[in-house]
Amino acid sequence: MTRALAPGLLKGDAAVVTGGASGIGLGIARHMAALGADVVISGRSADRLATAAATIRAETGVACSTYVCDVRAEEQVAGLRDHVLKLFGTVTILVNNAAANFEMPAERMTSRAFTTVVDVDLVGTFLVTRALVADMISQGGGAVLNIVVPDAERGFPGYAHSGAAKAGIISLTRSWAREWGVHQVRVNALGPGPVPTEGVTRNMLGLGDDVGRAFAESVDRIPLGRLGTVDDVAVAGCFLCSRAAAWITGVSLNVDGGMNVA
Repeated sequence: MTRALAPGLLKGDAAVVTGGASGIGLGIARHMAALGADVVISGRSADRLATAAATIRAETGVACSTYVCDVRAEEQVAGLRDHVLKLFGTVTILVNNAAANFEMPAERMTSRAFTTVVDVDLVGTFLVTRALVADMISQGGGAVLNIVVPDAERGFPGYAHSGAAKAGIISLTRSWAREWGVHQVRVNALGPGPVPTEGVTRNMLGLGDDVGRAFAESVDRIPLGRLGTVDDVAVAGCFLCSRAAAWITGVSLNVDGGMNVA
């Protein structure tokens, strides 16, 4: 794990990371725990969450709490909020990482396929944030980080449902930043570029463990000449949620090795 940020940077923070059982969500949770935050990870699989929590403890020496939650279900989201407040009495950081995705040509996309992704990505982000932001407002501030895709407004061929959802999340990010700035609640978005995670290669591209095939063409389009790592994204996310970014809100930061300008 990259130690790029100052030890104790997030000491005193209580963080919730949805979709925290694997990939970028797990990476952000690992780094936040290592930086001193109390962390709760949520997801739909108790087994995967338990494995992730064990990984965090093994790598950081810090215990991480888990909570089974489908972000589309309001009663489960309310339970997540109650769980965090019971544990820590507060929440200062929320990372909206829970997402669903799969490739499907737009002309064959069913309404069920479209709404499945939009409900998890966009509606889920709205529901979790709405549940937790009132506590941030009442305590005088906090940070919300939404995981999106770089330059969602350019479109996402093959993934129109996900592109639409992520573009909507970017709009929410900007709206919330303007609405809640007066309460010192900062809201930003993070757009990871090509990062070889299990979720992308197996679930999104359907290529199993064939990471090389999934990303072979991407490297040629990245000015920095390499694929990203989970650590690259996690460090940027921790910065945006930290007091070091106290005057940053409403931005969508691409972490993609310069791919967005290539």
